[in-house]
Amino acid sequence: MFDSLSTFVGVAEAGGLIDKNGEPRRIKESLIVDGAATTLAALFGSSPGTSYIESAAGIEEGGKSGIPAIVAGILFLPFMFFSPLLSIIPEIATAPVLILVGIFMIRPILKINWLQMDDAIPAFLAILLIPLTYSITQGIIWGFLSWTLLKLVTGKFKEIPLALWIIDIFCIIALVLY
Repeated sequence: MFDSLSTFVGVAEAGGLIDKNGEPRRIKESLIVDGAATTLAALFGSSPGTSYIESAAGIEEGGKSGIPAIVAGILFLPFMFFSPLLSIIPEIATAPVLILVGIFMIRPILKINWLQMDDAIPAFLAILLIPLTYSITQGIIWGFLSWTLLKLVTGKFKEIPLALWIIDIFCIIALVLY
């Protein structure tokens, strides 16, 4: 869930698919479809059909309808038969695309209020812990928990929505189990 949520936020940001409050549009529907696709893929023994931040590269170039993804899929069909030829391309050839993906992912930090410490510290923790732990989930968990803790300590507990309390419970469970 955390990986999908962060991916949807990044992709929505890259594609300008955000509402007047700066929130991704139709996030609920997107998460439902993502969850259903992942569940069905698991039932059929396939890899998960989930969203990836690499989609931001296509969206940034104007591909918002889904048709570019279909065309890309069709263009990859011949390589099912010529996959040995693809092995001669070095893995380092993906570096430029990964740099672009990183740029798309880092752009939203401009919207963080760095002067308000109870917002800045959790954001910084999340940004720092994602690469240090090699896990988007760990970074987001610690970002959520520290945000809640700082709001409690600073007396701003009314700013903590019920949904975040529920997410925090799941975060703690995830930390205990893993």
